[in-house]
Amino acid sequence: MELSQAEKQDLRVFLAAVYGPQVNNWRINASVFNHTYKMLYESKKCSDLVSLIPRPMTIGQAPIKYISKAARKLLLRKLKNNKQHYKLCVVTSALKAKSKIHMAAMGL
Repeated sequence: MELSQAEKQDLRVFLAAVYGPQVNNWRINASVFNHTYKMLYESKKCSDLVSLIPRPMTIGQAPIKYISKAARKLLLRKLKNNKQHYKLCVVTSALKAKSKIHMAAMGL
């Protein structure tokens, strides 16, 4: 499946936000799209796990009350932010996928 010019431009804009202006020299193709999709899938898995980490407890708060409140907030955060990725996860997955995406852009 070949990407349209608009799709290529949209993908280039996204990759430039992640990797910087060097992306402007890359040839955007279906293989680059596939590797970007895999990168975002890995980022989503990471973000799902990070969202399960409880937030820090304030000093002087009762631990049992904190745990019940943290569990409630975690569930609400999970429902609300279902489409968001943590920057930590995007950066990590982007670094792991960069060489594959760059090689795909070179046609390798």
